[in-house]
Amino acid sequence: MKKIIIITCAILLAVGCKQEEERRLSVLQKENMEIKGILPSTEDIATRTTLDTDGLLTLWEEGDAIGVYGSGSSNISLTLTSGAGTPFGIFKGAQTGVPVAAYYPYSESAGDSYNDIRGFLDSIQVQNENANQIASYDWKVSSHITGNDQDGYRIHFREIMVMLDFTLDVSGTILAGESIQSVSFCNPDKKMAGHFSIDMSSPAALPQFDQHAACRITAGWEDPPLLEGGRTLNVRMFANAAITSGDPLRIIVETANHISTTNIQSAKTVEAGHRYHIPLSLSELSDQTTIKEKADPGNYDTFGIYRMEDTLITYRQFTDQWSILTYPAHYDFRIQNYVQKKVVTIGSIPLDPDPGSEFTVEISVFGADNIPAGSKNVSVIRKEGNMLLLYDQENQTSYLVYN
Repeated sequence: MKKIIIITCAILLAVGCKQEEERRLSVLQKENMEIKGILPSTEDIATRTTLDTDGLLTLWEEGDAIGVYGSGSSNISLTLTSGAGTPFGIFKGAQTGVPVAAYYPYSESAGDSYNDIRGFLDSIQVQNENANQIASYDWKVSSHITGNDQDGYRIHFREIMVMLDFTLDVSGTILAGESIQSVSFCNPDKKMAGHFSIDMSSPAALPQFDQHAACRITAGWEDPPLLEGGRTLNVRMFANAAITSGDPLRIIVETANHISTTNIQSAKTVEAGHRYHIPLSLSELSDQTTIKEKADPGNYDTFGIYRMEDTLITYRQFTDQWSILTYPAHYDFRIQNYVQKKVVTIGSIPLDPDPGSEFTVEISVFGADNIPAGSKNVSVIRKEGNMLLLYDQENQTSYLVYN
């Protein structure tokens, strides 16, 4: 028993010595790192990761992770350990050295250089009517870093996207009483979402979106709510701050049976890090709004591309050439119709999409002036064997391909 007691005392003494040694170590000498993350305050009127009751305060959410670049490391993930529900979070993770830049939310593919951070703003943003979690779309980067080796470091963040907050009112329209499926915002000549890069060595840098960025953002719901007359629905989405005064804008509301398209012009130039409220009363905007019934996209006996009742291009197996170009995460489907002398490529189709899934395809054409080229948002209407039917709801165009 005495031997056990002595060993126990020795262990306790060793633990005590280690704790004392830990206290004497500087932040950078410790195996793990602890950094305070500070979000924009209410006076900045910024966007947020979780919307507080006032709709203006930026709060950390449990499980949040930031990426940190330091003097001896690149893109180290630090996870929130305390401060959830407040703008002041404490993050812990592996040692980074002296922190020089940080961003949120963490991404493994951000890259090794803070001069060229790679990010992605999804053009399809899912929200929950009963929750305000919008973390994955709320991109932030460090504005400045304070503190020192002895006292610890504090990272101050700023927003780099713009938040659009629509108040949708369908009172007096045929949409009342229908369940909503999505709301889309389109700025046809601007890059609104997709892959981007940002140079965090510049305190005021904004994201630079890639050439093939989407011009449209779509908000959807996990559980689609019912649209009711006399009751508004808040729809929130994050976008690149590319909207300037006078830009043509298109807002598409899709329900179970109808598609509403409203064309307006932007009244102002937006700024990153700000939230913009957009009242969308369809009855008051009736002169600028068109509501159409959905056409059934699925009843075709031939293969090709169709818009409502029009056949844009068809192809026949073995007579006409078609091919699949496969890549690691997607494939391109190419149609070459010999009789019509038309070539159409439907690119960026996921390898194994599920029925009901939505994504963006890239359409390129040769000799087919009646088929609009560019980025098109589509959903999987039918999947039977190797046949895949994609539907562009905005343009009421179907793409019948093989996978």
